[in-house]
Amino acid sequence: MYLLKILSSEWIKTKRTTIRLIVFVTPIIYPIFMLWYFSRYNDPSSWQIKIYGGFFEVLTVSLPIIISLFTGLISYQEEKSGNFINLLAGPVSRAKFYFGKLFLLILSAIVDIFLATFLMLLGMRYILHVDNIHYDLFLQGVLLSVIGSLILFSMHMLISFALGMGASIAIGGGGFLISAIIGATVVGDNIWQFIPWAWTVRLSQVPMLLMPEAKHAFGMQLSNLYFQELLKGIVPAIICFILVTIIGLIWFNRWEGDKSYE
Repeated sequence: MYLLKILSSEWIKTKRTTIRLIVFVTPIIYPIFMLWYFSRYNDPSSWQIKIYGGFFEVLTVSLPIIISLFTGLISYQEEKSGNFINLLAGPVSRAKFYFGKLFLLILSAIVDIFLATFLMLLGMRYILHVDNIHYDLFLQGVLLSVIGSLILFSMHMLISFALGMGASIAIGGGGFLISAIIGATVVGDNIWQFIPWAWTVRLSQVPMLLMPEAKHAFGMQLSNLYFQELLKGIVPAIICFILVTIIGLIWFNRWEGDKSYE
């Protein structure tokens, strides 16, 4: 219950800010754009797998820059409202403050990605008229996209409060390029599991291995490869998320409100 109160308090702080604009507008605009894009194609043999791959690839490649902006805005908001006084001298412990903001970020991402996917599925059914939609695999894509991006939330929370919004966005921009190159191309086939920015892209694409279209194209059962790819991404993603979150919490408890560049 107390966590819900903290989440509610953190959400109220975002009223009339750019944060809410991002949260409310992005999951609506994105599927509309993707539906318009795929409305120009109609290849029944591979249409659904192309829609899935394109939808989640563009989404997950963009997550590093979106998360860096989101966390940067939250840090900037706290800095401008009393130079972090609520964090440093408020009644809420720093640990609860830290987890409240982190959970708000993650929860917002879950809701946004799910909503965008839900609207995309509706569009596929009623606008594009795609047959036999693999709803379960799209939902897997949502879950794996979130799991792969968890470390980015912890990392950018730490960067935003330690170095400021500018540094967070700059690193997010670099992460965007890395995710596009390592996560979305063959360049990263042998190294993606070691690159945090590539995890969300690669994991989101794994459910495609279970689509009948993929099995038909490769002429083989891909279930073993499916589980191998899952383990390669999920294990480091969860372990590193926990480690970075603990490091961030320790730093948060010792922080005095100054930035390293000051």
